[in-house]
Amino acid sequence: MALLPKDQRQQSMLLIVILSIAAAALYYVYVYRPGNVELVELTEQAEDLELQNELAEARIGDLQQLRDRLSHAEQQFTLLQRLVPSGAEVPAIYEAIATQTQALNLQLINVEPLPPVDADSAGTLLRQEWQMEVEGDYHSIGAFLARVASFDRIVRPRVTQIVPTEVTPSGRQIVRATFQLETFVLGTPETRPTEEQGG
Repeated sequence: MALLPKDQRQQSMLLIVILSIAAAALYYVYVYRPGNVELVELTEQAEDLELQNELAEARIGDLQQLRDRLSHAEQQFTLLQRLVPSGAEVPAIYEAIATQTQALNLQLINVEPLPPVDADSAGTLLRQEWQMEVEGDYHSIGAFLARVASFDRIVRPRVTQIVPTEVTPSGRQIVRATFQLETFVLGTPETRPTEEQGG
């Protein structure tokens, strides 16, 4: 055994070196390496948690944006409800129109309500139209259309024809106006067109 030193001091030094290497190997195998693997795993978990936090913050931003859009839509719908009559108000609108013709000394020749028609694909709004003919002087008919167009509820007049009929003894021109009045009604099962109710 020429490899082993014969001197006791050198043997002690060799034993210390061997024990140091063994201790370093044991430290590396049982302490450093598992700690390093655990550190890598913890780093990956931290990165994953950061990514999840970023996604959650983005979702919260999206949620706030959705809340803002919902609030805006609710405000628009409230405004729509104020401007668009319900089906129950249609007779009152007709009465208001008839009152305006009388107030302006117009003669109501013909009124024909048309069946309501869906104005949108969801059936939220129905379009209600009336075919009308009135006779009177030109300026009174213009005032009538202006008053109807300024109702609290949306009513749109659409003139299709104005024809002179006679001249009064005082020289005023009398005309007959044919027009459509259109309003939109909030859709309910009762106000839906009859084809939908039957089908």
